[in-house]
Amino acid sequence: MTGKPAEASGRILARLQQLHPKLIDLSLGRMERLLKNLGNPETRLPPVIHIAGTNGKGSTLAYLDAILSARGQRVDSYVSPHLVHFNERIR
Repeated sequence: MTGKPAEASGRILARLQQLHPKLIDLSLGRMERLLKNLGNPETRLPPVIHIAGTNGKGSTLAYLDAILSARGQRVDSYVSPHLVHFNERIR
């Protein structure tokens, strides 16, 4: 762009940068300090597999349930939506 539109867009961008002049800290340092202060509770959680996506979640859950149960591992699941009663979600 040249001329007035370029100048206007430059002024607009400068104004937008002034509205939020600070850089955002995207590091995990604050969260790591919080977890440390809480005694690192995340280290005491059981292993979790989160199944997400558009299609195949139920089938994937069924396969994993069968495989892990056959190995003697405990499998719990929370699914949605329920058909009739809310407690159908928790197995």
